[in-house]
Amino acid sequence: MKKQLLPSSLRAAALVGLALGLLPTPAAQAQTAPADTAKTAVVRADTTATPAMPPPAGGAASVPSTEFETYNASGRGLRYTATLTGLYTTGTVERTFVSASQTANMAFRGGRLRLPIGLNYSYGRQSGLLKEREILALLTPSYRLGRWKGYGLAEGARSNLRAIDYRLVTGLGAGYTFHLDSLKNEIGLSYFALYEDTRYLTELHRQVARHSLRLKTKWTWGVLTLDALLFYQPAMRYFRTDYRVNGTAGLGIRVSQRLALTGTYAYSYERISVAGRSPANGNLSVGLTYATGD
Repeated sequence: MKKQLLPSSLRAAALVGLALGLLPTPAAQAQTAPADTAKTAVVRADTTATPAMPPPAGGAASVPSTEFETYNASGRGLRYTATLTGLYTTGTVERTFVSASQTANMAFRGGRLRLPIGLNYSYGRQSGLLKEREILALLTPSYRLGRWKGYGLAEGARSNLRAIDYRLVTGLGAGYTFHLDSLKNEIGLSYFALYEDTRYLTELHRQVARHSLRLKTKWTWGVLTLDALLFYQPAMRYFRTDYRVNGTAGLGIRVSQRLALTGTYAYSYERISVAGRSPANGNLSVGLTYATGD
């Protein structure tokens, strides 16, 4: 099921607090991976459906997320996940909403080189009127060396909620993992330089170079997995008047080896938006995630 939210700009501060609050001390039995070893430290994920957090579908989808994770079980081969949510109501208000998210992660060189691909689509009508038709395709190749990781980014998006005809984003970046242990708990920070070309459904056409700073946390307790990603993306020239804040927080409960119940909250705020469209959008979705791979 899906609940559409229209939060105020104060929700951005709440999301910051949420992400910063997801830094508890991991369980005592977790052991931190060494910072630098002769061989790249690769934490082996199991083959269960520990929920990957793909790019969010729905109202907060069309923003550069610069990374998502589809953990590969053995550090090689292919990992695939799929999430589907839907909602239909009738009566006083008729509403239809469907969202689908798919990711695939191909890993090479013992897991050091990865090629994650994500595709999201969401469609929603209310009282016969089209409200949401969001499409996001994302490619984020990465190469890990110890605690460091280098990234590339290619993204294409379309958003009816933001009146975006198309948005094309490319970028390069690097990240550092401050904490990584045998339970796959993680804290990481990364920076991207992005170039964005956005054509709106109006006459507006913007080409902007942006900074992108991302905080990532991931924590696991038994069958529970908690992920959070938080982004701050100011324009390089007009960083005080042109910026974005967006992020996601996801909770997964593993119900079988390959199936998990997942709930995800996604929020995005764009300082510059089309007249008549809200600068802030958020959504809360609950659904099932299926994962398969080596």
